[in-house]
Amino acid sequence: MRISGTPFTPRLGSLVRSGTWSEWAAGEVVYLRPESFWDHGQEVAAMREAAILEDKSPLEMYFFSGPDVVEYLQRLVIRDISKMELRHAYYNAFCDDRGKLISDGILFRMSEQEFGYTASPLDIWYAQNAEGFDVTVENVTQEWGILHVQGPASDAIVARAAGQDLSGLRFSRGAEIRLGSATVWIWRQGFTGERGFEFWVRAGDALEVWDILYGAGEPLGMMPLGDLAEDVGRIEAGLILPVIDYTRAGPDSSTHSGDPTAPQHVQWLATPEEVNIGRFVAFGKGDFVGRDALLAERQGGGPDRRLVGLRIDGRDIAAQQGEQGMPPRVPQRWRFPLVPVRSGDEHVGYVNSIAWSPRIGGLIGLARISTASAKPGTKVLLDWKISGAACEVGAVVSELPFVEMKRRN
Repeated sequence: MRISGTPFTPRLGSLVRSGTWSEWAAGEVVYLRPESFWDHGQEVAAMREAAILEDKSPLEMYFFSGPDVVEYLQRLVIRDISKMELRHAYYNAFCDDRGKLISDGILFRMSEQEFGYTASPLDIWYAQNAEGFDVTVENVTQEWGILHVQGPASDAIVARAAGQDLSGLRFSRGAEIRLGSATVWIWRQGFTGERGFEFWVRAGDALEVWDILYGAGEPLGMMPLGDLAEDVGRIEAGLILPVIDYTRAGPDSSTHSGDPTAPQHVQWLATPEEVNIGRFVAFGKGDFVGRDALLAERQGGGPDRRLVGLRIDGRDIAAQQGEQGMPPRVPQRWRFPLVPVRSGDEHVGYVNSIAWSPRIGGLIGLARISTASAKPGTKVLLDWKISGAACEVGAVVSELPFVEMKRRN
């Protein structure tokens, strides 16, 4: 493993006042990203009330090209891309033969015979499945950077930066534009639930493009976004993360523990249906990897577990802190916990993403629990720990997303 920055790290480093950085493991590379820049709460507020600028370059970027590119991808993806328009993006997932998720991400059609994909490392998976297809697969992660501009002011900021109104670009559509001397791809996409844009920038143009976007956005209240504030946005929007919300299957799998066979990770192998993306599975398109297993699951009544939201009772946490002589305080920031969930005395799953939501006014989480306990309104208990002492914290199952999704507006 080697530590690396991104093409935008020189600008990020000059803005970080908190001194806190997090690690993003991608294959053999660990990227350093700011946990927060100067104030976590202000970054969350900017995301919802103005705009944010975020570096997403640690996402692996692949380009696929060649005469058989559509047939090759059609064999691997769960969606039907045969009628995918040019400069259109699809949320998508790959599964193994058991129907277990290998990765989820965004597939972009750049031209008739060229696609892009941004998600987790999948070099081995792509190579194993390329035999018999006239297709070229390139990992271009080191050659490109990715920036997100998200929030209510994103249209105005992009117009100022590009010198043209791009508010008419529909959700999941893309275009090539000029920013200064750079030609960049712009896509209506994002990972916060807000309206916004994703920019693909060649590494050599990265600092110029950052300066243009940041200069256009700062007068309108835009702030750089750190890892922890992004987590608030994606949990509020009910958006999953590989490794955190499910264990990646397949030859390129990875976990934070480094041991993909450990029981705490094997149990998080998931099908699309379990994490609420089963609606994207196109059974009618013909054969694809994992189809038989996914069809058997659906015909058998669905999965035993479901991804749900939890509204967590912070008063229980504060009360337990008081009993231990601690000042009552519910932390606003978590880093990927794994908290057992019970219904009475029965263990029903885990909550694996938790954040303090200003919009909800309390703690929320994403949990994978038994289908029998997954109905909204169901009361459950979390096996919480405070200073090493075990305690019970109440929670209520909630529908996802927690907040209105505005990214399609």
